[in-house]
Amino acid sequence: MSTLDATFDHGSEAHGDNYLNHSHGLKSWLLTLDHKRIGVMYMISTTAALMLGGVFALLLRTELLAPGPTIMQADTYNRMFTLHGAIMVFLFIIPSIPAGLGNFLVPIMLGAKDVAFPRLNLASYYLWVFGAIFFVTAMLMGSIDTGWTFYTPYSVTTAAGGVVWATMGVFILGFSSIFTGLNFIVSIHKLRPNGM
Repeated sequence: MSTLDATFDHGSEAHGDNYLNHSHGLKSWLLTLDHKRIGVMYMISTTAALMLGGVFALLLRTELLAPGPTIMQADTYNRMFTLHGAIMVFLFIIPSIPAGLGNFLVPIMLGAKDVAFPRLNLASYYLWVFGAIFFVTAMLMGSIDTGWTFYTPYSVTTAAGGVVWATMGVFILGFSSIFTGLNFIVSIHKLRPNGM
């Protein structure tokens, strides 16, 4: 009969500090280079975007409860529809899986300590935050009612050039995704173990 060695320690102490309590305080989270913490920050941020998009979806469904205008006019409904779609696509769907779960899981699956460029990882997160704030502000201030695709027949008739600013926000968000993707590609090629 075989016995199990009870002295083998495979808890968090065997791997050093836990990423959640490694260092304390808001500054340690905002300036971290740990891929797990950055992944958690992405997941919290994209969950906040999901909730914001969900509020707009709830307002849309509430408007459709009865025929005719109930809580908003037709132009406001179009703006809410655009906000809901754009926030869900550009602020939740695109960054949540690759950036949130990818930051957390890719280095662990590779057996690496971190991603190849940890500072670029943090910079791409802050670029996403800046792009999200820029995008939502442009959407709210520009009174955009084109739908989340910003197609030309509708976008050229929207006043105040809000579509241009919202598209600029999408470009900023896109650069964040590009930097995250490049970081993952380099990490997978350079940090993978032999034989993988």
